[in-house]
Amino acid sequence: MKNIKIIILFFLFLSLTPMQARNKRPLMDKMYEHKWKVMLTQVKLTQEEIARVKPIFIEYEQAVWKIHKERINTIMDFKKSKNNGTIDYNSLNDKYINLEIRQAQLLRNYHLKLKEMLKPETLFNYYQAERMFKRKLLRDMPPPPDERD
Repeated sequence: MKNIKIIILFFLFLSLTPMQARNKRPLMDKMYEHKWKVMLTQVKLTQEEIARVKPIFIEYEQAVWKIHKERINTIMDFKKSKNNGTIDYNSLNDKYINLEIRQAQLLRNYHLKLKEMLKPETLFNYYQAERMFKRKLLRDMPPPPDERD
């Protein structure tokens, strides 16, 4: 009887987990919204500017996050190949540089789009707000765990 209860609870848990995942808002979407709100407190944009800039902001942030995930996968692949003793440093270096170039191209395109929408002084303040957000995020980040294990 006890085993049947455990099995029923297990299957109940399995059936509820996908529903919970669908109802949860992804963590990165929350981060983009938080960053956007913080930036708006530091940069005075008109309602029209907000409506035009926010989609560009979200698009840029999502693209940067995608590159960041690729960078993480590259590092994980490196760690796997390091454990196997077969490291292709040429390929690793090329991947690293190509990701950096792609991120720089994203920033350039982001800048060109924003430049069309915002006055130079407003754009400067916008970039300052982005830098301040990143700086605060890094400053408030908890220290890394001790890796001596």
